[in-house]
Order: sequence, then structure tokens, then C-alpha cells
Amino acid sequence: MPRVTLSGTHHRYNAVAAVEDGGTWRMFLPFPYGSIRDAAFVGPDRLVCLSADGEICLIDWRLDREITRQPAGTDRPRHIFVPADSGWIVLYDGKRPLDEERYLHSLQVRRATDLAVVADGNGLQWTAGQTVGLLAGGGEFVPDPGEPTALTIQDDVFRDPGGQLAFVGFECGAPGSRYGLYRLDPSTGTVRCEPLPDAAKPWWFSPSGRYAVTPSSALPAVHDGSAASPPHRDAVADGRRRVSQALELWTTTPLGLARTIVARMTPEPPLAIRNVVWEPAETAFWVQYGHFWDKRAEFQRVGLDGSLSPVFHFERFHGTKVLADIADVAHAEHVEIQALPDAVRIQRAWCASDLPVRSISQDEDGFRASVWSGPKEAAVRRFLARSSRRHVVIVEALSQAAVAEGLRRLTLDIRERLADLLQTDVLELSFVVGGRTMTESAFFARVSRDRIAVAPMLRELLTTYLEVHPSAVEAKGLYRQIWGPKESHGALAAAMQALLRLDPDAHDVFRGYLARRDGEHETYTTDVMMRTYIAETGWRDRAMIGFGIYFALIRHRDGLINLNGGFLEEYGLLDAVEPMMSPEDFAEAMLGELDRFAKIPDIDCRFGWNDLYLGLRDGLPDTAFGRRVVAALAVRRGDVIMAVRD
Repeated sequence: MPRVTLSGTHHRYNAVAAVEDGGTWRMFLPFPYGSIRDAAFVGPDRLVCLSADGEICLIDWRLDREITRQPAGTDRPRHIFVPADSGWIVLYDGKRPLDEERYLHSLQVRRATDLAVVADGNGLQWTAGQTVGLLAGGGEFVPDPGEPTALTIQDDVFRDPGGQLAFVGFECGAPGSRYGLYRLDPSTGTVRCEPLPDAAKPWWFSPSGRYAVTPSSALPAVHDGSAASPPHRDAVADGRRRVSQALELWTTTPLGLARTIVARMTPEPPLAIRNVVWEPAETAFWVQYGHFWDKRAEFQRVGLDGSLSPVFHFERFHGTKVLADIADVAHAEHVEIQALPDAVRIQRAWCASDLPVRSISQDEDGFRASVWSGPKEAAVRRFLARSSRRHVVIVEALSQAAVAEGLRRLTLDIRERLADLLQTDVLELSFVVGGRTMTESAFFARVSRDRIAVAPMLRELLTTYLEVHPSAVEAKGLYRQIWGPKESHGALAAAMQALLRLDPDAHDVFRGYLARRDGEHETYTTDVMMRTYIAETGWRDRAMIGFGIYFALIRHRDGLINLNGGFLEEYGLLDAVEPMMSPEDFAEAMLGELDRFAKIPDIDCRFGWNDLYLGLRDGLPDTAFGRRVVAALAVRRGDVIMAVRD
């Protein structure tokens, strides 16, 4: 059976919809300059994709042909649901079950043939008797009489046995109501609501929508090891206190509680019920127990007749943090558990055992590596490369005059239209040198290796980029960072490195380049480029020492914590300072750099002057030189108490 997954690269996150069919991956790029939020199959040969901006695209994936697309509307739904054989595509938002905040969620129904809108709204307009409503726009959290109330959807939309769309809604029905099962007829937009228990908890609906399972709202039964305790398979008389974990089985037509099933009696504290997955025949479901924060995972089959399998766990993952999920319960002989990117199996024959718990050894767990990974990263990169829109720079030859002219034209392009050169948030260049294509990194590496005298042109290129960077970021709706073609590299990183090699005194430009980064995510500049720069140049003069202090402040701005000392010790700065400067001179340099740093516009630093000062001061080593610097700082700040730190 075909399956679809989202893939991409570090810079093109979830840009690719990948369909696996018979062991072969087919890749699609429905939104060349955006990312995919969700994708789903529509029948046997069509795929619908929803962009992060709300655009929707319908593809015939077998013929590799776009059928139609519709532009983004005012809402930005996040999920797709395609009811089988209904002719509808449903776009919607939803909240997590335990979140009791109200949200303004949109719900949109489109025809599966042409994506035309059938029903659309973010509110429910109720009649006077509050029994029948209409899906409508303009939902309000506190509506005036006659206005729609805000639509808040919990979890997923599904299809009920009568063919209507259904979902659990929160505080969007009659006044005073909280949770309810809402049913929408897309052909008319009418909505009806039936109340559910007033408890924040998940509901897992069966494939046909006929049944639902939810954790029991009743207080758990307790087995204390005595004969008077409630009977259960797991209630072993060993003196240990156990509590029940019960599930309620509901029918949706008519809506009501069918039975309560005590799935297990477990020592305290019990693992949470994380997920329920229904078998296709709807005679049983699988329960996953565990806590997300410690990645523990146990599994159990529960029959609608109350039959219970052992609770299974895998020895392979004992003591490790593995994120596991129930992946496939349709196979006749086993159930597949996904432990990204690998898979293990539970044999169905084991479910008949009367044991309360079964540990599955590594010899019998059917482990398969990388089963649930998507297409190979290299294949995704090659696919995206075919559609990339690199900006091409023509250079006649690798001569000083030709390279200088090429850089001059590139600088002009960046000054006039940097935002237009970006692919989402990536600036990717390609150089055609004497008719031969070179990558951006290869070109600038060659320029620096051959010592081609174009340092002034590189300086002009980078200062121009830093000048127009804010307006390009604003125009594209980005947060600070423009990326380069390589993972974790900022834009023009190779040019910056080439300039530092040709002109080691260009740390004034490097300062601006460091400041424009999103320091939480772009680490190549600080971890690789800086290390290379210092290894090749060294801390050779007082100007470099000042730059080193600035670099330590940037590291604090980036929000990093150095567990191996202060950032002033990084890359050997303090070792170079002591023979070059007196403690008093170094303290003066620290305060001067700090004053200038605090006045940099748009530095995006959440720390004030005093916090940065303390970060620098407390990072000084407890050596004779370090103590003298601390004393000199204290004197210059008028803080005599800090002059003694032994």
C-alpha cells in the first residue's frame, strides 16, 4: 500500500511530498518556495498537499501531474482529513485534548475533484433553541446575541456512520456547555451537538466512526493485595498496591457509554495512556502506555468483549529513550511498532497468553533498521537541486580583473534585489567561470587559495549584504537569518571566510556578520569559521583582542552556556592577552567593548548591560591575572566590594 511522508533538507524543511509505492520513492514539490504542512491521499492515485501559508494543491502522483491548486485564504488550517469515498477534502485546525484554552479554529470542506469550497467557517451560528447550528465565519469568543460563537475543535475530524463529518468541540455549543460531539452536514453546513462528559481527555474514534475509546473518568480501583480487593487478572496477591487503568467504550450512534473495560492493574504511578489505534475490523484496539518525557513504551490489545492481551514491552529498548508508536495493526500475523527510524513487531499469537506482562527479547522482536525513514537524504537533495533557483554570476576567468568585475555585479544585484534572489530564506549562488560552473563554496575557496587580490571587492560585497539584510528579512517575513546553500551555513559564509583569509584585519566586517545571525540556530560561523580564523591569524594585536571580547559578548547574546569556563577563554584569547596587555588595560577594553555592544541597534540581545558585564566578569579564570582584571573592573565601576575575589 502506498504511503506518503514529508521530507526536505535543513533549509527546505518539509518541502517535499514523498510517496513510497512498491519500494520506490516518488517525490513532488507542490510549493517551490514554501513548505508543506500536511498531505493525504485522495483515492488511489491523487495526493492533496497543504502549504504552511494555506495554499492547497491536488496532484496525480502516478502521472506526476498537477490537477489543480487554490491560493491561500485568510485562514491557515494545519490538518487534512479525506473521508473515504465521500468526494470531500477537509481542512481544519485542532487543539490538544488536555489543553482547556479556547481557540478560533477554521474548518473548510472542499470538493475532491476541483478543490471548490463546499463549506467554510470558524464559528457556529445557533438557532434560538440551540439545537441546530450553521458553520459560519466571524466566530467570537464572547458573541453578542445572534453572532456566531468561536469554533474550537479538539484533536481530529472524523466521519460518523451516517456519513457526516464529526469532531469533539470545546465550548462552542449552547451557553454553559463545554465538550460535545458535533456533526456537520457539508452539503447544507448544518451542525448538531450532543453533550459529552465534562472532562479534558482524549477520544479515539474507530475507522467507521461507530465507536470511541476514552480514559475512564471514574476514580481508579485499588488493589492492595487483600482478598477484598476487586478481582482482575493483574491483581496479584503479592502485597503491592495496584491501581486500575480503565477505558470507556462508547458508541456514537446513538451516543452513549457501552461499557467500561479495566485494561490493567499496575503498580503506582501508572504510565499514561498515550495512544489508541483501532484494528480495521473494529473488534479490538491497541493501547500504548508511556510517558513522553522518558520515552517509555508498553503495548496491549484490548477486545471490545473485554479480552486482554499481556502488556508487551521490548527488551531492546530497556533503559533507553526511544520514541515509539503503533504503526500498523492491519497485518494478520503481527503488529508493527515504529521506533524511529526502525521497527519491531508483536506477534498476534502472543496475545492469547494469560500472562499479565510479556517481555519481548531481541531474538524475537523482528527488528528491522530504517524501515520508517523516508527517501535517502542524498536523493532528496538531488531532487531539490533540479528545482533550485540559484543566482548565476558570470566570471570570465580566474583573474583579478575578471573576479573583481563579477563581484561588483553581484554586489549590485544584492543591493538592488536581495529579497528577490532568495528561495524562501536561502541565498544560493552559482559561478560560471570561463564556461565552467562552480559552486559558491568552491569559487570563494579558490579565490582565497590563489590569493586573488579582491579583498576590497569582498568587503564591499559583504558590507552591502549587511546593509540591505534587514529590509530583505522584513520583506520575506523571516526571523533574522538568511541561510546559504550548505546546512548550518549563513548566506555568503564562504565569501566571509575568503575575506578573512585575504585580509585578516577584516574583523570589523566579521563583527557585523556575527550580529546579523540568528545565533540560536546558525552555529557554523562561531564554531567553525571563528576557529579557522583564529588558527590561521592568531590574537596578534590589540584590535584582535577587542574583537575577541566582542565575540564573547556575541556568544552571550546567542544564549549559550559555556560549561568549560567563560567565553573569554574560548579559542585561547586569555592566553594571548596576558603577555600583551596589563590587567588594567584589559579591563578597560572589556568595558569599552561592552559599552559599544549595548548601543548596537537591532542586536536582538535580551540581556542588559549589567547581565552582560557579569557574564564577562564571572567567566574570567581564578588566576592571578584574572583576579587582577576583576579588581580593575571593580575599581572602574566604583564597586570596591568586587575588588576582592579569592
